[in-house]
Amino acid sequence: MKKRFNRSILMALAAVTVASGLLAGCGQKAAIGGADAATEITIRDAELPESETAAETEVAEKESEVYIERFGGDETGEEQESEDMYIDMQPVSKWGTIASVDVDNNRISFNSNEYMEDEAGNLTETVSEIILHVGKGTVILDGTTLMPVQLKDLGTEGTAYVWVSQAMTMSLPPQTTAQVIITNVPEDASAPMYVIAKEVERTDEGIMITDQDGVVWRADQDTIVTPYLTRNIVTLDDIDAGTRMIVSQGSETSTSGTEKAGDADAYAANIMVFAG
Repeated sequence: MKKRFNRSILMALAAVTVASGLLAGCGQKAAIGGADAATEITIRDAELPESETAAETEVAEKESEVYIERFGGDETGEEQESEDMYIDMQPVSKWGTIASVDVDNNRISFNSNEYMEDEAGNLTETVSEIILHVGKGTVILDGTTLMPVQLKDLGTEGTAYVWVSQAMTMSLPPQTTAQVIITNVPEDASAPMYVIAKEVERTDEGIMITDQDGVVWRADQDTIVTPYLTRNIVTLDDIDAGTRMIVSQGSETSTSGTEKAGDADAYAANIMVFAG
């Protein structure tokens, strides 16, 4: 029986990646579940002057503008090359809790849970504050219903997963731009995941999606496929390399008793597809 692909597995995979960074002598924060995770180096020795902090925040916001533009396509409406999109758009994923919401300044104080491994192999859980900037392209969803959530309605209850820009300031606390926020995730449930398809293999039963972290998802005729904020009809045929989506894991077995995930890491029961 295939194990459930839940938060504990994600955290363990992230811990291994972070540990590799420590041995190399730098603080590495990994995208959840991925050996291909992006590297961030955060300097924590001293507070930066306000002018430098503002300048670095501006850099992060410019990186966000690139993301927002490509999230819906370029100015001409033409699709980007999928491999370029994958490389440029690969986010850094984190999980934790929302400490506070600043609606006036479109900012969120996020307590990010990190697992660090020492030379003896002992894991230590730490919590680091990150300031998340929320822009026009930031997607906020309820982790139970997958319904959109307005910033002003964003609560601090429950676990939250965030996918953020690779550009992060070196201030204390560090600041970055949120691409996707999934909030109110039940403690006993697998969180919906923000997935960028790196590879898509079509089979007689459906498709196999390899995401940005190397996780393989299986989807078939039972998978519910819906669009994000449009009435367009989307199917598995619309999912290709570079497609961005929210994937919710389903049960391990079908009504007939067979494993739905098969040779994949997890079964995609629901897929919400973003346009572009």
